[in-house]
Amino acid sequence: MKQFTKEDTNPMTWEEMSRLIDVLITKVNSYFDTKGERVSLIAPLLRSGGIIGSILAIKMRIVPILPVQFKNFYESSSVEKMFKIPDILIHVPTPMNILLCDGNTSSGSTAVKAAQAIKEKYPEAKVILATLTKVFGGPEKLEGMEDILYGTMTDERFRATEEEMRNYNLRKGVTIFPWEDADDELSDINGHQE
Repeated sequence: MKQFTKEDTNPMTWEEMSRLIDVLITKVNSYFDTKGERVSLIAPLLRSGGIIGSILAIKMRIVPILPVQFKNFYESSSVEKMFKIPDILIHVPTPMNILLCDGNTSSGSTAVKAAQAIKEKYPEAKVILATLTKVFGGPEKLEGMEDILYGTMTDERFRATEEEMRNYNLRKGVTIFPWEDADDELSDINGHQE
């Protein structure tokens, strides 16, 4: 497998992130307007989903937040829950539409585990994934989720043709979010490639 270097990265600025948050909010609002429904609560998928989820909650004026945290243990090829899904202490109207928020979605395995855990605790919940970036070539549907909404797609796997790059307006390279350290991210990616 190719070992990625800093030359393969494409750092995202806070300004770009803010613009993509607005794109994501537009998609979320359109999705729910079409259904005549609303987001009931935000479920940030910690860690980086905590940043995205918090910003969405503030900008969309959604007060209830249901934090979930899972860790991908590459050595054992498992995704483990870090703490129990909390109780919702207020009345949440039905249908319970939960916006599961993440920073980047590649295979979606962590988001699938989070959706399963949420639905075990709240079987009536509908889970919609809202991710700032989605890796081109990744799944279009994920088990346990109604839909995937994203701010932009990336060519993080370096598999897109020039035509696909143009047609899908893909973000080049390995995305490094403004709060991330490129060396840490590259170490993680290079140590745990598919």
